[in-house]
Amino acid sequence: MDGNSSEELEGTCGFFEGYSTSRFVITCIISGVSGFGILFNLLLLAVFRRSFPSSVYLAAISILDTLLCVSYILLFGVDACYVYLKNQFLFNVYHHYILYAFMISKVVQFAIPFMLILATLERYVWTSSLQTREFFKPVFSNAGRCVTTCLIFLISMMLRMPILWAIEVRRFPKCADPFRSKSVFPTDWAGESKAYHVFDFHIIVALQTVLPFFVLILLNAVIIQRLLVEKKNEMYAAIQPTLYKVGEAAKKASTAKAEYEQVAIMPENYLLLEVATELIKESLITKSSRGKRAQLRNAIYTMLAIVTSYLICNGLHLILTILERFGSSLLLEAEDDMLSTSFYILLSDTVSIAYLLTSAIRIFIYAKCNPKLRKDIKDFLMNRRRV
Repeated sequence: MDGNSSEELEGTCGFFEGYSTSRFVITCIISGVSGFGILFNLLLLAVFRRSFPSSVYLAAISILDTLLCVSYILLFGVDACYVYLKNQFLFNVYHHYILYAFMISKVVQFAIPFMLILATLERYVWTSSLQTREFFKPVFSNAGRCVTTCLIFLISMMLRMPILWAIEVRRFPKCADPFRSKSVFPTDWAGESKAYHVFDFHIIVALQTVLPFFVLILLNAVIIQRLLVEKKNEMYAAIQPTLYKVGEAAKKASTAKAEYEQVAIMPENYLLLEVATELIKESLITKSSRGKRAQLRNAIYTMLAIVTSYLICNGLHLILTILERFGSSLLLEAEDDMLSTSFYILLSDTVSIAYLLTSAIRIFIYAKCNPKLRKDIKDFLMNRRRV
């Protein structure tokens, strides 16, 4: 892993991605967003801590989002500063921690979707039958949440830690450009091992990208379908007693009508009763379903936010991974295969920014979709001001 043990390649230079002024400014702005994302997720963590351990899944997601925001600053913010500002000190510091920061980012990216699956699965269980709730009770007890969270963290580290042995910092002492004298490269072992290629590309991509996306879609679709059924049943239960009374009154009016055989038209009172019945029915339906509609909207918004964000992030990441693994000519300049093309820079930046924004703005997604959490955040901030 250490560049000192790597072969020093004379006469060549390391891999390089240049920074135009516009790219540098954008990276600095997104790094600033990362800073706010760190604060927002620490705020969420403080709010979730008050209801711990029932909120352990959401607290774990906040920790992971915080680490992802920190990783962006370390991997991209510092990189932009030393390249654009020609800062040798930042260049040396960057290549001392880059391997470990890269590994942490990979662990976080792997763990986040599975923590979301656990949180969504718990909500799925809440809408299930009593038998299903009893079956999952050990998993979603206070102790069960802590155990499953620790397992996700442990498995994520075990599956992504091999990347420390798959990449290294190589030195290029004869390179004329001092900022290309060090660069991150795959190790010889990672480049030659077919087993690692299958593991890192096929298995990890399937587990991290494909599986979570379809599981989240399925779980949220079932939850929404159950909310629709529950809403329909509760609405019917709310209006049934009133409709029964109205129906009895209608029968009496109909009987009264039969006594007036000489009258060719329907009695005025009976007509008014039918109109009143429809108005009462519509009013009761609107009133009883208002709360359920809000709950349903919240579930739909949450599903769309989660699925859409991961569709964008994971879809773009999958495209980038495929291009990298198959050595596409779109990624490297024809004149110098150590220089990235503008397309490669744009795509990799887009993937990184998409992941970052998903984590940094999650507090707004929660606040929009969860009125209770929005109130908890306000209460927490108000209490802090009083102190």
